[in-house]
Amino acid sequence: MLGLGSAAQAAASIFNTRAQIAAAAQARTAQHRFERAQAADRFGHERQLEAVRELRQRDLAELEARLRRENTLLAIRDKTVFDTYPLEEGPGHLRQSLSLLSPDLSALPLVVLLPRFHGTPEPHWAGLRQAVADALRRQLSADGLVLLYDAMRPLSWPHAGFYWNDLYGIPTMIVQVAFARDTLDVSLGGCHLRPRSDAPAEPMRSVYRHRLARPGHWTEETIAELNASVPAGYRLAMPETEADRVGVNIEVAARSVTAVATAAVDAYYLGNRARYRQRFDGSVAMLGRAALPEWPYDLGVAIDQVVDPAFHLLHVAARQLDRGRSDLALATVRESLAVLVHPDYALVGAPYPGLSQSAAAVAGTDDEYRARLAALLDAIAARAAEDGADKLAAEVAEITTAVRDA
Repeated sequence: MLGLGSAAQAAASIFNTRAQIAAAAQARTAQHRFERAQAADRFGHERQLEAVRELRQRDLAELEARLRRENTLLAIRDKTVFDTYPLEEGPGHLRQSLSLLSPDLSALPLVVLLPRFHGTPEPHWAGLRQAVADALRRQLSADGLVLLYDAMRPLSWPHAGFYWNDLYGIPTMIVQVAFARDTLDVSLGGCHLRPRSDAPAEPMRSVYRHRLARPGHWTEETIAELNASVPAGYRLAMPETEADRVGVNIEVAARSVTAVATAAVDAYYLGNRARYRQRFDGSVAMLGRAALPEWPYDLGVAIDQVVDPAFHLLHVAARQLDRGRSDLALATVRESLAVLVHPDYALVGAPYPGLSQSAAAVAGTDDEYRARLAALLDAIAARAAEDGADKLAAEVAEITTAVRDA
């Protein structure tokens, strides 16, 4: 029995050993499969990482290339901006310069820009730009009406970069002159010139053309006519040489451009300042009395755009009287008196309120208006006496008496 049991135990042991060997082999096989799967996963993961790295490197290289291109384009654009900017000092220089004069840029006088003239000047225009700048300074800058800036390149307006960098919020007028052989074309534009305008910028508009005087135009008579209403210090001599003739032409052209600019400055201040004393008449007088009839009595400014229509109408009446229309001058004075009573009379016109009501309105106004009115009535009365216009003289006397007694 013991022998049989030992044999059975030995047989079982052999069987168990074989089973263990088979199990170990299966375990090794499974381990090998697992390791191969792990290796395959690691390889796949590494390939994915490598693909991501390559993609990121390509993206980075593309980004760097794009950045270099953008920097190059930005440098080119900056150079182009500086090379073509209306101011040689570049964007922002004018605004910073003006801020030295006043922290509130909107409170500054009207800024007038005189860019370099367009076109190629003929020899007979040599020195014109400087003459225009000097005339504008004499006529307008000396009175503090404008700030003239002429250190500029040629300007094409509107110019978005120039506006946002230098002119935003600043009332500015641009005087642009173009050469065309024997003709000058004067254009005006700017920004913030009309308080109630929807758009900040005004495009350039050609408003005047000046033609060079023909050879032989300047005679003793034409020079005398030109000097008739000019202060002694600005009277021109009869040109004797070609150089003298060029000098006279330049001076007359500069005065013409200045007269145009002065009319525009007057128009601006008529819409922004009460009791404004207009400078146009003195400016255009520098061209001789023959130039006066070429300009409208009211400078072409609509009465509803004027801040102080009553005072403006006195200027209009003075121009009418100066051109020999004393009847129109008196009618305009009556209109001014009516506007003092109520501003709507500037739009609706006659019939006007009674003289006693108008005289009472004069009594309630300021000394500046009353002095201007009195001087104008005296001038109309004197002209009526010269012309023998008794009816007109009686009307003037009636108004004068009513105003004095009010």
